[in-house]
Amino acid sequence: MSERQQQLVLAIIDFLNQSIHDGTVRVDDRDGLEVAIQCIGEAFNVDPLNTAEAEKLSIKPATLQSIFDVFLKTRDRVGSKATPAPTASTSKAPVASSSSDQGKNPTPEQKAEAEKLKQSGNALMSSKLYDKAIDSYSKAISLDSTNAVYYSNRAAAYSSKGDHESAISDAEKAIEVDSHFSKAYHRLGWAHTRASFRHFIDVAIR
Repeated sequence: MSERQQQLVLAIIDFLNQSIHDGTVRVDDRDGLEVAIQCIGEAFNVDPLNTAEAEKLSIKPATLQSIFDVFLKTRDRVGSKATPAPTASTSKAPVASSSSDQGKNPTPEQKAEAEKLKQSGNALMSSKLYDKAIDSYSKAISLDSTNAVYYSNRAAAYSSKGDHESAISDAEKAIEVDSHFSKAYHRLGWAHTRASFRHFIDVAIR
């Protein structure tokens, strides 16, 4: 079992324990839920009472609930941007493509070049040259804006340099391009988490 799976399991256990402590679960149901929590922990080899293990697997300051809320808000936002298909009465004659349409219909050659730029960006990320990586991903997007991976990778680069607002924007764009691209939701949740944590720190030290 991967560490990421165990992180999810611990987040679920934390959510269930919190539901017991905050009164979400009825008193009559607490014993049964506590048994279920124990069974889940044993089945996935996750012990929330092991302090070292819990610290290693914890996703705090994020919670399962906060990540789920981000997912729902993003899904609603992306869904609201969907444009209905034109009907016979509303369709218009095609207009000339503008510069904003660049990359929406990439040729095979442009796709190949965009992939090279992505690989270059990945190498720059490994070297922690985040600004240069962002530039490479941006060039890839200009050639092929239909690939959610490029937006997701650029979001990771923005997060790495601490620009979480830009990371959120790119992660949302990746989801808009491909709503089934799971890594984009991870990028979005992480960016929101880091942005919230930064806000908390800023408030605390004022």
